Amino acid sequence: MIIILPTSIKTLSIAGVIVLGTLATAASAQNPTPSALQHWSAADLTSGAPRLLLTTPTHLFKLIRVEASVAESHEGTSDVFFVESGNGSILAGGEIEGATPLPDMPGELRGRSIKGGKSYELKPGAMIDIPPSTPYMLQKGSMGLTLVQLRINVGMHPWSIVQTQQTTLPVSPGRPRVTVPLNTDQGTVVYWSAESLQYAHETLSKTAANGGSVADPRDLVSIPATRTHAYNFMHRIMGKNGQPPGVEFHGGNTDIYFVIGGSATLMTGGEIKNREHIPNRPLEERGTLVENGKGYKMQAGDVLNMPPSVPHQSLPDPAGYTYMLIKVNTGTYPWALAEK
Repeated sequence: MIIILPTSIKTLSIAGVIVLGTLATAASAQNPTPSALQHWSAADLTSGAPRLLLTTPTHLFKLIRVEASVAESHEGTSDVFFVESGNGSILAGGEIEGATPLPDMPGELRGRSIKGGKSYELKPGAMIDIPPSTPYMLQKGSMGLTLVQLRINVGMHPWSIVQTQQTTLPVSPGRPRVTVPLNTDQGTVVYWSAESLQYAHETLSKTAANGGSVADPRDLVSIPATRTHAYNFMHRIMGKNGQPPGVEFHGGNTDIYFVIGGSATLMTGGEIKNREHIPNRPLEERGTLVENGKGYKMQAGDVLNMPPSVPHQSLPDPAGYTYMLIKVNTGTYPWALAEK
């Protein structure tokens, strides 16, 4: 039996593990807090009104219900979509016809349609990553289309809109305009169909149930990495000894969970038992148990934003759970690693 010492006297039973602590409901997690730790249940996202969910210095979340189709592109963000309900498609790539910038927003282009590009099917559980300055257009189907949009900042103010000599002095053949790329090395469009992610979840679940390793998902799903964010595809299950997966602590990134299948309780905050630094991974720590933390019930379709430097630990239910994890870089080289 595992005991987590309480901050309250509420008792939880999770996957055969007795946890004394607090369990947050999805409704309570909606209330703004000083931290950016937020959890949205699939039920709330499916039925809730379209709205801005959360804004942080590096990324933001929106709940979108597609109505009219508009061609758009964003110079300053990568756009990730996770389908919650309905059906439809997204046309990505090509060129925007009749492209016009929004007022005082030169990097935000809108237009009536897209010439060229590729169409991707959208249904619950599908995901797609659209790099900066890539045109796209969402189209709802017969059942409507509701998505979570994650917008990841490129992490740089564009020099092109700054009053500086590079942008104000005359241009000549010997002195061309100085340009600094804003969103280099952000990759290409990456798409995961709902079927492929569900197949990966089922395959990893069977492998884990048979005692096999589920540490490397690359034969099942693509897990790209860019300058601003990196993908992980994770399946978590209780250990053979009844112990949960270890505690994680990341000083250099936010962890964003998109749950694909299964269920678990994610413990956050509190203290880390048997805490230690991970060798050759500065600002990365681990441990065996979160004590005095708060739990969030995680199920398929849920989304959770875990800020940097917050201890967290999965307590999977008996069949385990699978999630796409997006690690968003803090965008700042740590001073702790720079000689002063």
